[in-house]
Amino acid sequence: MQVFSAKIIDPTHLELSQPVEGLPGDVVQVSLAPSPQDELLAWREAGKRHLLDAYADEDAVYDDL
Repeated sequence: MQVFSAKIIDPTHLELSQPVEGLPGDVVQVSLAPSPQDELLAWREAGKRHLLDAYADEDAVYDDL
């Protein structure tokens, strides 16, 4: 597997940072890594969902967070 960067030109075109081996018409797969901001938001949401699991029912003071 090769990993390299590409610049987004528009929603349907990429500019590759290096040539790829293949012929016109060959199909390649592209995988986009989540942006750091998206990943941070996902962790925050998971934390909110599971925060109350750490406390017993008698710790109701934390229920209004």
